[in-house]
Amino acid sequence: MNFKNFILSLFVLLFALSSVVLAANNTRNVYSVYSDNFTGAHFYGESVTVPSSDEDGMKEYHWNQKMVVTPQSDGVVEGVQYSRYTIPAEMGWDVIAYTPVTGSNTVAPRDMSAYANGSIKFLARSTKSSFLTAKVGYQYRYSGSDTNYTKTLSELNFVADGQWHELSIPVPSVNLGLVKALFLFQPMTLTEGDYIDIDNIRWVKNNAGATFSVIRKKVSDNTVVSDQTAPISFSEDSYGQGWTVADQYLELDIDGEMLNNNWTVRVFTNNDIAGLYNVNDTTDVLPTAWKASCTTLPYSYTDDKGANINTLQIGENKNQAGDLLGLYDAGKVALIGEDVKWLYPWFFVTTQNDTSAASLVFCNQGCHTFENTTSSGVTNQYYDPFTNFYDRSPKLFFACNTKLARAAKYTASFVVKLSYE
Repeated sequence: MNFKNFILSLFVLLFALSSVVLAANNTRNVYSVYSDNFTGAHFYGESVTVPSSDEDGMKEYHWNQKMVVTPQSDGVVEGVQYSRYTIPAEMGWDVIAYTPVTGSNTVAPRDMSAYANGSIKFLARSTKSSFLTAKVGYQYRYSGSDTNYTKTLSELNFVADGQWHELSIPVPSVNLGLVKALFLFQPMTLTEGDYIDIDNIRWVKNNAGATFSVIRKKVSDNTVVSDQTAPISFSEDSYGQGWTVADQYLELDIDGEMLNNNWTVRVFTNNDIAGLYNVNDTTDVLPTAWKASCTTLPYSYTDDKGANINTLQIGENKNQAGDLLGLYDAGKVALIGEDVKWLYPWFFVTTQNDTSAASLVFCNQGCHTFENTTSSGVTNQYYDPFTNFYDRSPKLFFACNTKLARAAKYTASFVVKLSYE
């Protein structure tokens, strides 16, 4: 087991942190085309307009008659789902092309020169030998012409034995400035009902390194804090007001091939006291909590399933005896109703080396966003999966109960730990 830690000093007014600035997606060690673990492409529906601000917009195009592509989760080995490509009845030729797009359907070729002499890695599984002749690769433009660079699955030593196999397409050193499709799949033998499972498609640099980065951003406008060594602060106006969120949050990012299904990121204190304690009296402790989200907060929207909201307002759920059971999103309760008081998106900070759910920020399943605890004590953990729209860079917020503060300065040492095999 390997570990990488960030040790943080957290105060009611001061919070010091060393940090690394995140790299742009096109210079990442690993760039995700379709993956639950890695940051990269953001997939949009066929009729959805990709905003010009999203340089990683991607769509699934079919060049002729459509193979059937469905998400699956049985027997998953990476993240929470994979794609199944199935040959439909009377299908003509087709190519599945994961294509960078801007606007409604304007192809926006990607410069992938940073991945010269690297590879395109992916997982494949099937019991049908008909797929040994299938072609996989990418499309690029050079001198005004579009060219497909492909290999057959047989050339990549694929075995149709019903087991997952990781395959690697070698990426040459030339003609990578205008890549029009970051992944192609073309079946050459068309047998109705045959299917193949594909997952974890990503471009990997030659001799790719690995980084675990933490960057501080402002809650007010989500911009990067210019001085990453300066203190993180709580508003002085928050004293005596109750649960208060720090003015800055942490954005976490993992970039490297070390990721598999056995990795976690946790947060806990590096002390024996679970919270912020008075520097002059260690028995005087302020309750402290954290919250993870795969999007910036607050946000709200309404879809066909109803209203959804996620805020930084904190409420306390207490029993009739006045015991504190957990912290809920007061903004969500205000919109949806009292029944969601049993959804606890804020977790109390625990002590060092805690391996329980209370310290788990995110893993291959996504952000640990809330727990559903009923009055009978039944608890279920819920994760906000890193679908192919969100970057795998969760936001980590901290809060403390300033209503209980009796001194000017409290302190604690915190650890954000990445563990992987």
